[in-house]
Amino acid sequence: MNSQFYFINAFTKEEFKGNPAAIVFLREKRSEEWMKSLANELNQPITTFITIKDANSYQLRWFTPTKEIDLCGHGTLGAAHILWSEGFSSSKSTINFYTQSGLLRTELSKQQIILRLNIKGSTQTEVTEKLKRAIDFPIKGAAWAEDRYILELENQDVVHKVTPNLEAIKEIEGPGIIITSRGSDKYDFVSRYFAPKIGISEDYVTGSAHCALASYWSDPLNKKEFTAYQDSKRGGELKLKIKGEKVELIGECVTLLKGHLYK
Repeated sequence: MNSQFYFINAFTKEEFKGNPAAIVFLREKRSEEWMKSLANELNQPITTFITIKDANSYQLRWFTPTKEIDLCGHGTLGAAHILWSEGFSSSKSTINFYTQSGLLRTELSKQQIILRLNIKGSTQTEVTEKLKRAIDFPIKGAAWAEDRYILELENQDVVHKVTPNLEAIKEIEGPGIIITSRGSDKYDFVSRYFAPKIGISEDYVTGSAHCALASYWSDPLNKKEFTAYQDSKRGGELKLKIKGEKVELIGECVTLLKGHLYK
């Protein structure tokens, strides 16, 4: 049987919302160059490649249109969704994913997928001129979250209005920058994520960024559980729970298309 592919929307209950991804279930070994070329051809924010290891255990690799990355939350959520919804794995079983970021486990609770990722601690840092050039609004505070910066802004409206300086962001350490503020109404905090270095001007919903945001907002909000919103043009909602050194990302997915690769 030829390899199968699926287009999904992650962290949403609605089609054409959340973060899109291509999920490719490989039936035979493929080279890294081939996977990179297919991801470029499909031109989704992420293309996730799944290969079978053994019962309920799979290898995952993630590619943007320009490069391979070590961790992708929505690409992992989409992979779990396809494995369960298409009957490759039992909905009663935990799925183990072996990745360049270590072992990731997912569970299904009703229609919601629970993904456990390592928490990313953050440390307050100086608001440098380089960071100020990245966005067009005043920065209330900055933190370094292991591999990327978090910039806190005044409020949710400001986060929504930001126009990023993508060339300036390319000069900043890390794959991209997170901007965030306290939320209003049902959201504890909101965010956006810009990652032009890896071929994504603005990501729609970023699971890995929320591993840092959960840590960042835990003390100011005095909470371990959050409802968060990523305020991209498609938008996406996440439920988060801090459990020890892990963050549970809880969300849903929608399948839009499926088919087979001919070669």
